[in-house]
Amino acid sequence: MKVKLIGASALLLAAVSVTQAQPYYPVGPYPGAERPAPDAPQAETREGFGKLLKLLGTDREVTKAEVAVFLEKEIVPYFDFGYMARWAAGPAYREMSPKQRAALVERIKEDFLTTLAQKLAGYGSQQVRFLPTRYRGPGEATVGVLIQHAGAYPAKLDFRFYRADDGWKVFDVTANGSSALVYYRQMLNRIWAGPIGMR
Repeated sequence: MKVKLIGASALLLAAVSVTQAQPYYPVGPYPGAERPAPDAPQAETREGFGKLLKLLGTDREVTKAEVAVFLEKEIVPYFDFGYMARWAAGPAYREMSPKQRAALVERIKEDFLTTLAQKLAGYGSQQVRFLPTRYRGPGEATVGVLIQHAGAYPAKLDFRFYRADDGWKVFDVTANGSSALVYYRQMLNRIWAGPIGMR
């Protein structure tokens, strides 16, 4: 797999097929921690992109295995897949066994990372612009990113963070207003509404 520079679009546009989701902004977790330095969420976003660019900016071919290892080691720590699973499952989460909950977290994480890895190819050079961090209460922040594709309208990405005990964590991402969390909730609703279901 020939992997070139993809910039921030890989982190969201490739993460989930959010174009199928309805625009929505789920309420994030509020651990009640005090607000730290204002640039902390943006610093994490820039750091994550920098790691991606370092891997993808090379002229050599990067294998799928390398991408998978990289995502697990370098990108997963920025995300709270547990929260994503709880929100996507909604009230049904309370009825799930620990084993089912763990399986759901793994399923969302695997889907997110698999789609991300698949989209790492086929992107040319892009210009990335980081927007000022927006805060919603003391424990939630959104970092906006504009991705300028050659000859195309910029894609608007939003990375939604909450302040955890061990730093800021991404709990949702949106592409032009479409939420990844909403996509996963809709996906689970379709699965559970099927003839067999998942519960």
